[in-house]
Amino acid sequence: NPLGLYDMHGNVWEWVLDQFVPPEKKAPKELQVNPLVLPNTLYPRTVKGGSWDDPVESHRSASRMGSEGWWKEQDPQLPKSVWYHTDALFVGFRVVCPREVPKLEDIEKYWPSEIEIKAIPTR
Repeated sequence: NPLGLYDMHGNVWEWVLDQFVPPEKKAPKELQVNPLVLPNTLYPRTVKGGSWDDPVESHRSASRMGSEGWWKEQDPQLPKSVWYHTDALFVGFRVVCPREVPKLEDIEKYWPSEIEIKAIPTR
C-alpha cells in the first residue's frame, strides 16, 4: 500500500488500542477523523482484520471484533497473564515503527500509562 505495508489481511486478527464498541452503539452521525475509544476495562478490547480461520469477507481492516476472557482459559499461569491468549490462535499483532520518534506528549496521548492500570484487575 502507499505506506509500505504488505500482507495486511487474513493472517490473524490484530490488536488495536481501542476499547471495543459494538457497531450499533458507535455509529457516528458525522464523519470522525480519529474515532479512537480509549479503553477503561479489560474486556472487550478490539481486534481487527480477520484471520486464517474466518471467511474471506472478514479479511478487511473494517472488520472488528471484541476480545473475550475465554481466549486465555488454558493459560497455566496464576494469576493469568495479561498477554498470553492460549485459546486465541487467531489473534496476533503487527509491529510498526514510525519513521521519526514521536514526541513524548504524543506518545502519552495515545498510550497513557494509567490506561493499563485501570484496565488490569488488581492481583
